[in-house]
Amino acid sequence: MTPAYVGLTALTDRVRSDELAVVAAALQTQVMRDFAPEWGVGAVVAAVPFEAIPAGYIPLIVQDTLEALGSNGFHRTRGDDTPYMMVPYGPNWSLAASHELLRMLANPTGSARRPGPSCLSGQGTVEYLIDVCAPCQDVSAAYAIDGVPVSDFCLRSFFGASRQAGSFTGSVRTAFEPAANGVATWLADDALLYQARADQQGRIQVHGGFSPANRARMLFREMVDTLTPDRLSRLSNAPRTHRLVEAEQNARRVRLANLTRFGEDIAWRFGHASVDSAGAVPRREARRVKSYTSNGIQQRKNKDAEISVRHAS
Repeated sequence: MTPAYVGLTALTDRVRSDELAVVAAALQTQVMRDFAPEWGVGAVVAAVPFEAIPAGYIPLIVQDTLEALGSNGFHRTRGDDTPYMMVPYGPNWSLAASHELLRMLANPTGSARRPGPSCLSGQGTVEYLIDVCAPCQDVSAAYAIDGVPVSDFCLRSFFGASRQAGSFTGSVRTAFEPAANGVATWLADDALLYQARADQQGRIQVHGGFSPANRARMLFREMVDTLTPDRLSRLSNAPRTHRLVEAEQNARRVRLANLTRFGEDIAWRFGHASVDSAGAVPRREARRVKSYTSNGIQQRKNKDAEISVRHAS
């Protein structure tokens, strides 16, 4: 399995570098622990400044909300087809970022489809777009990794012949049918696009047909995203469920405990903190730490003296 390389970055001052790093770690865990075993694709996710995106990395960009239709989502550059993803900033932007990342990994071209029975009577077998997050995209289906909200995603069975299907959190129960606030998209034999859209109670209405011929230079997925243009903004700004809020609070307590535990132990090992006699290291180890610290201080003094001499001369 050759992983994709993804650079999580921001074009907004509202996302701090430490927040970017925490979300990147959560996305990395989601992809390798939860998503890859089901879909057979992985990714290396790193938090990077926009001006330092490494060569070969697919940018996943958090931006201030743009008004232009189709500005958010998955795109390819006009010059050389380099892929990139853009999600709007909001209190829940990590949910939108997870949503876009998993969609890209499962269907990199944005046009892969699977046959299945239409939700619209009389259409027979149609081709469903492999969009692993859209059918279960609501915040109520999301889950948390280390306190970071991430998107639910459909299992392979959702696009299979069996009517028994599911998603990672269990929000989807029937193949080809979206859960609450979800969307399923298909191409019928009349060459038009249709969508099954579920409301908050899970009631489904079919919308269509939309002509792909009108998409000009847009990718197939870009055109599909214009049919529900507020999708990512709604995810980024969705209020967190009680379950997500509780997970975030628990994660903060764990981070504080780790900060205290590792910080105190490192300080102790390098001679910057007192040691409880009950947990004292052997005398030889204590001498080693003290010697290292003394040598380090002396080396620093010598270096400072050399600098002073240079400045004086």
